[in-house]
Amino acid sequence: MCGIGGVFGWSEAEGFDATRTAADLSAALAHRGPDGEGTLIDGRTLLVHRRLAIIDPTPAGRQPMTTPDGRFSIVFNGEIYNYRELRADLARAGVPFLTSSDTEVLLALVVRDGMAALSRARGMFALAIWDARERSLALARDRFGIKPLYVATRPRGIAFASEIGALRRASLVDRDVSAAGILAFLAWSSTPAPLTWLRNVESLLPGTWKRWHEDGRVERATFADYIGAYGNEHPVDETELREQVREAIRDSVAAHLVADVPVGIFLSGGIDSAAIVATARSLTSGPLHTYTVAGDEPSMSELDEARVVATSCETTHHELMIGAASIERALPAIIRRLDAPSADAINSYFVSQAVARTGVKAVLSGVGGDELFGGYPSFRRIPSALKASKWFSSALPATALAASAVPDWRARKWQHFAGAPDAVSAYRALRGNFMPEEWPALIGPAFEGGAWRAAADALGDAEARMFRSTAHETPLATVARLETGAYLQGQLLRDIDAVSMAHALEVRVPFVDHRLLASVWPAAGQHPALLDGKRLLYESLARPLPPGIAGRPKRGFTLPFDTWMRGGLRDTARQGLQSAVSRGWVNARAAADVWSEWERGRAHWSRVWGLSVLGLFLEEAP
Repeated sequence: MCGIGGVFGWSEAEGFDATRTAADLSAALAHRGPDGEGTLIDGRTLLVHRRLAIIDPTPAGRQPMTTPDGRFSIVFNGEIYNYRELRADLARAGVPFLTSSDTEVLLALVVRDGMAALSRARGMFALAIWDARERSLALARDRFGIKPLYVATRPRGIAFASEIGALRRASLVDRDVSAAGILAFLAWSSTPAPLTWLRNVESLLPGTWKRWHEDGRVERATFADYIGAYGNEHPVDETELREQVREAIRDSVAAHLVADVPVGIFLSGGIDSAAIVATARSLTSGPLHTYTVAGDEPSMSELDEARVVATSCETTHHELMIGAASIERALPAIIRRLDAPSADAINSYFVSQAVARTGVKAVLSGVGGDELFGGYPSFRRIPSALKASKWFSSALPATALAASAVPDWRARKWQHFAGAPDAVSAYRALRGNFMPEEWPALIGPAFEGGAWRAAADALGDAEARMFRSTAHETPLATVARLETGAYLQGQLLRDIDAVSMAHALEVRVPFVDHRLLASVWPAAGQHPALLDGKRLLYESLARPLPPGIAGRPKRGFTLPFDTWMRGGLRDTARQGLQSAVSRGWVNARAAADVWSEWERGRAHWSRVWGLSVLGLFLEEAP
């Protein structure tokens, strides 16, 4: 896990100074890689790397790494868990190796077989490969988008980095806020790729690569896509499904434990993290270190459940305590560290900070388990809503339904779905923040002129990619695909990377793995009962969970924002709301109405907090 950055095609006429830019990028990315740094300068091309040494921590693993003939150089952020398998295949073909790093294997794979060969890489990655002979630069990102990669475009070249903030601090992109990015955040409380909060800066799409040539040509292609896994072609009975899921979970956890430094496990006390701990214990009799973070609010603690799992699995358990008051005080500073506005990253920031302070460099997380095994309420609500919509559409028109409903945020969401009863509309009503019907009254003067239409069109294109479908889906498979493409990719994975790497902590996600996905889906959708309460997960484990862990209602580590905003966080929330208005992105009257509805208990706190975070982020973003 590292930080990468660079430029291609920048000229001295644009004020480009390679040495200064390298130093600026390296300094801006230092928190991602405190173990080392490296730079390559070749004419108008620059590669920068900051290293967090996990695999082959010796000097031989330094980057940029160059092939022996000097033609190809790579900077790479992430981990390739099957690099030993790939290395063996390449070695049999006569490819020599000088290091034991996954970086060298990844570079050799692409040099021999081209960018399409990235489909064989199992892991999380963002990379840049410079071809000194062809004078071209290629960028790529893993199929789930676990690792970020941002690209700024100019008429004569591009700049790229693991964080938008690094591009800003190196003066490689102007602070020109994107109306499409802002509209996306208002709609979803996150910004789906390729949109970002800045104009002319895109988030490289997951599973794709792009190559720029000095003569101006640009190539692009998709090398891998997870969407096809949600189709349902071959029936599988429950016994066979459990067996293949059991082996796939073991295989994924074993792969994600590959490292040359100790790897811990974040143990929240829920089913997902408990399943990872139990599986890891079934794979090894050696030491396992688990970490539980808890707070002084009831919603911030699952200590008892975590202790039960740690005792049962005989781990070396660490309990890390944080206070609600300290979190509340630190919120403005945390927002400054985020790489994009987000209403859902605060808890992960403190969890990562607490674990990193113990000296651990890498930790496994249960993120992705809900999308994979049906843990969210959406797996029940969306299929039920679709069935109910058939009755409502024939019994009551949407306008009559809206008129008879309570005029609060829930009614507006239901009105949206009742007017267009399909899975995507139901998902938007469940996961979205402000509905499309609310946008005209919500947006401020910054959207005037052509900005509004262009923003809506760009968001529509991003949503079309986010919600792309496959044939032969069951209703549950549809929900799993929507949750993976929208919430997991668009928010959870991006936020976790940003806040964990702020503390130089690598978070690995065994449930976000294409081989595991192919084993769970498409068959899981054929057995709805196995997705009730994540039965398929805990009934498929090689080592059973302790009594009382499986079947509990989902809790998670949640923060009492509603209470805080009515207390010590009130002024901060008001400040953010006013900032969003003063900058022209939110209509003043709409903002006042949202605040008033929340104060009267007629709107969820997330609606107010989303607008506040937007204003606070735009105030503090570099």
